[in-house]
Amino acid sequence: MKQLNTLVERGLLAPIDAKFGGFLVRHLPDSITSEESDVVGTVGALLSAERARGHSRIDLATYAGTNPWGANVEGAPLPDLAACRSILERSALCGNGTEPSALVLDDTYLYLYRYHAAEQRLARAVRTRVGSSAAQSYPSAVTISLFRTLFPRMSDGSTDWQAVAAASALRYGISIITGGPGTGKTRTAASILALLLQQNPALRIALAAPTGKAAARLGESIAEGAATLPIDDAVRSGLPREARTLHRLLGYRPWDDCFASNADNPLAYDVVVVDEASMVDLLMMDAIFAALRPGAHIILLGDPDQLASVDTGYVLGDLCRAADANGDTHGLPLEKLYAELSGEHIPSTPSATALRDAVVRLQRSYRFEAHPGIAALADAVRSGDAVRAITELEDGTHTDVSRSNDIDSVDALLAPILPSLDRYLSASTPEDALHALTEFRVLCAVREGPHGVVGLNQAIEWWLRERGVQIRSRWYARRPVLVTANDPATGLFNGDMGVAFTVDAGRSLVYFPDAAGGMRWVVPARLPEHETAWAMTVHKSQGSEFSRVVLVLPRDDSPVVTRELLYTAVTRARESVRIVGSVPVIEAALRRSITRASGLADRVELDSPLDSSSM
Repeated sequence: MKQLNTLVERGLLAPIDAKFGGFLVRHLPDSITSEESDVVGTVGALLSAERARGHSRIDLATYAGTNPWGANVEGAPLPDLAACRSILERSALCGNGTEPSALVLDDTYLYLYRYHAAEQRLARAVRTRVGSSAAQSYPSAVTISLFRTLFPRMSDGSTDWQAVAAASALRYGISIITGGPGTGKTRTAASILALLLQQNPALRIALAAPTGKAAARLGESIAEGAATLPIDDAVRSGLPREARTLHRLLGYRPWDDCFASNADNPLAYDVVVVDEASMVDLLMMDAIFAALRPGAHIILLGDPDQLASVDTGYVLGDLCRAADANGDTHGLPLEKLYAELSGEHIPSTPSATALRDAVVRLQRSYRFEAHPGIAALADAVRSGDAVRAITELEDGTHTDVSRSNDIDSVDALLAPILPSLDRYLSASTPEDALHALTEFRVLCAVREGPHGVVGLNQAIEWWLRERGVQIRSRWYARRPVLVTANDPATGLFNGDMGVAFTVDAGRSLVYFPDAAGGMRWVVPARLPEHETAWAMTVHKSQGSEFSRVVLVLPRDDSPVVTRELLYTAVTRARESVRIVGSVPVIEAALRRSITRASGLADRVELDSPLDSSSM
């Protein structure tokens, strides 16, 4: 189509989106006129472009009667909604979702078939699990005793939302535990697993996360819980210590782009815990639920205020939004179980749904109690309060947050993290280097340009040369390496972080942590896709924590700089965060929030309130 090719030439449309529109046009029946084929090509290209931005559908009602590429772009507008629907229905390419077709028209919403089907399957799976009760009777005296040991009463008389989350997990076949960093999501998960193991010591439990780094942190957190929770040795020995990436858990097969574990070959586990669930896209979450056995329990941990997944959909956000639509109180069945377990009460209402009960938000952050500046800044950013955010960055009251307008020099840029960087550069072993690497990170909102990942990695390497670091080849000693693709052959997956070290005879190896807590190496030639990681995007940092963070924003406002991006970056820091960016850019970001077009929240809501007698 000529118009689509023109849009590509002007940089308004990606070539792959134009090709998809053209593909649809080439498969239209002869009964479709030239003008009608232009409509099909346009909405197809638009749907493809919006999917690349994370949306699982487009609303034809929004674009009908307009030029979807903008009023100032040459080209005929789309016809009205009725005409758009008629053309698509007669195109032989568009179905209602009951049978495979290139496109699906669902009311006024247009989908690619794959995403419509995944959305429907996932919604059904969530409804099934949230509608099934895991607690068929009142808890035993042993369970009550362990519950009260794990969750003693709060000294200030407030509600312990970790305890509420645990009660919810004992009640339903799905548990969604949300909250900001340091609110105790993984500690709560460890306690839940202990309670479940006390009830059934033979439980098979799997721990998983989207990236290698997030999986390692989850395994460490559960192992710490196993060592510190007040539980007996029999329960302690049943707690898992190792977590895997979701691709490893499901057995990803790159040669046919599918998973070994699926509805026909389900996972053998009774309980699956998924951390950093905000990073999980629609297709992956659909695959996870499809691979669960009918009686298995799934526990999702995550922060819905963080960046959405880089792929299509925002499942965690949609599920939380659907739950929040039912009010901020929980239902009578959960209130009744919680009272039995804890001897205390939570506000409840007969109109709350099971979905509302299955989603519990933890509200107290323990991580930032010693760093109130980060806590205050994160809260201001999360709520979109630009005035308070700028005040926290500039008033000097808190030493753990700060701001500068621009990159005056690499020395100034790295000053907040220089002690940690020096420890990394002086590390004598790969183990010491990888440990030091967790202490600091430069994060970027964009990839290109002097304020992006590519430009800053080059600038930092020049700075290192000036300080005497030998960078004579690509594989210089202590080069930080970020894996950016999944490769089951080497056991490396997107997000894994390694460090290059020179061994005997000048040979370079890249070292990564292994699942047992040791180290393993890979020769550079066998590495999957990867990049240098002195600086990395905020998206790539999800699932990681660093003692000190420097966040670099672009000089000018950009649509990619959003409230969620700032919040994610700020909450990667444990001890300090410096934002390099102007006040106008920060203010604009806090006015901009990510929204993704999806029907999951509507599909997953239950039709009727809970029956209090179902307990």
